[in-house]
Amino acid sequence: MELIENIQKTWREDTAEPILVNVDAKANEIWTSAMMEQPKQAWRWDLFFRYAAAILFLAGSLFWVLSTADFGESEQIDTLSIAPTFILRENIPGQKTKVFLPDGSIAYLNSSSSLKYLENFEGLERRVVLIGEAYFEVSKDEKKPFIVESKNIETVALGTAFNVNTFNLNEIRISLIEGKVGINHTESTDKLATLNPGKELLINPTTQQFLEQSFEIEDVIGWKLGKLVFNHASLEEVSRRLERWYGVKITVKGSVSAAWKISTVYENQSLKNVLTDLQYSKKFAYEIKDSNVTITF
Repeated sequence: MELIENIQKTWREDTAEPILVNVDAKANEIWTSAMMEQPKQAWRWDLFFRYAAAILFLAGSLFWVLSTADFGESEQIDTLSIAPTFILRENIPGQKTKVFLPDGSIAYLNSSSSLKYLENFEGLERRVVLIGEAYFEVSKDEKKPFIVESKNIETVALGTAFNVNTFNLNEIRISLIEGKVGINHTESTDKLATLNPGKELLINPTTQQFLEQSFEIEDVIGWKLGKLVFNHASLEEVSRRLERWYGVKITVKGSVSAAWKISTVYENQSLKNVLTDLQYSKKFAYEIKDSNVTITF
């Protein structure tokens, strides 16, 4: 009975009136709304593409600038990497060195002298530039001549031993010990002379006048063996040689005869011993103070 009463009660309650919807009208409303929003949506996409295009353009421009800068730096590095590298060997007064050259040749470099050359002797020749004095023992290479450039004179060798002395401002002295050398002017293809062993060429670099003569080996390369050799040397020449040999500065006071000459050899001697020996034969007084020497007549 209770169940029947509940059913009857529910039936008698008021129910909400159903809402009737016009399907065609609702479809038209949705279509109209979509058409009204479409321009707004299209405008937003257009703005997006504009910004995207601008960003791509800036990014491309920046990449181009950076690429150009890197290329320039690389080009500069490449240019620097192919630049020739020169080696410079210099001796101060009182210093002598043995220089091993890239081709196996050896240069004995005297004091107050310098030698300059390409690091690996690149090219078709083995060229060294000499200031001062050096003795060369040249490795043989017929396809690549060895050239010593001193002032405006070239000494050309294939495999030989020779000495080049440019200490005298008015004279270049080229002395051949063994082998054969050709001597040229740097600004001309004409050969000045071809030397045989035991011969030397004395050249005036200004006038280009030259004299070929024989020489004493000890007189030319004694310095390489530790010998200080004087052969009819004037006081001026002796002073210059002692300055280079011992790294000192010599000042001469008093009157000196033009006939002042000395011929002697000192081997592995100190400056004091040399000056003391000269003092007895040439009658002068001397004083050594640090690196300064005063000779008084």
